[in-house]
Amino acid sequence: MCLPPARRQRCTSAARSGATPLSAAVSMRHLDIVDRLVRAGASLEQRLPGELTVLMVACALGLPELAARLLSAGAEVDAVDAQGRTALHCAAMYAFTARDRTRVLALLDTLMLAGADVNAAAAGSTPLLLLLGARAEPGTGADEDVLLAALEQLLAQDATLDVRDPRGFGPLHLAALRGLAGVVQRLLRAGADPEQRDSLGRTPREVALMRGFVDIAAEFAAPGNPRDISMARFLRDR
Repeated sequence: MCLPPARRQRCTSAARSGATPLSAAVSMRHLDIVDRLVRAGASLEQRLPGELTVLMVACALGLPELAARLLSAGAEVDAVDAQGRTALHCAAMYAFTARDRTRVLALLDTLMLAGADVNAAAAGSTPLLLLLGARAEPGTGADEDVLLAALEQLLAQDATLDVRDPRGFGPLHLAALRGLAGVVQRLLRAGADPEQRDSLGRTPREVALMRGFVDIAAEFAAPGNPRDISMARFLRDR
């Protein structure tokens, strides 16, 4: 659709808040309006406060259908915001608190099929670390079944396990901190280092003990004693 310059400008003009017509349509989940704005010349890369893009907004809200529409229209999958985060980082943060497994998997699939960098680092965190709650507030709940499904997708794309957030927390530290036994088990099977230490010198096992997750601590062999494993783990691995 070819519009006069004045009408194209209205498609990209921002409100005082920084919101644009396109970002508002995405936030309100209006697929038809998003399509019309894109056809009318709305910029897919016009930056919002914090240097966010509309694709990042769609991913932060867990909207795979809108993310797919924006990508098919030419949105840059690996564009970064002011903190270096990509759309996949936003999707991973959404996934940590999500309850809809199908929606999370569709969102991650959409981004990965578009070539999203699964190991992109932003402010010291990769999508894997954000998926495991690296930026979540203490006490934030998570659905472990959703996390495990999303974790499988990242691992299938060769997500690096030897990564740490600014606190020195690796994937196992984060899973231990949140009491995610199934995630701990999956990470160990994938080859995550159980002896990795955070910036205070703590192993994932020590973090689990500090949080009172004795069963999770038992998933790790005690230092110097590889026989010190939980009965549940012994029976599972036989």
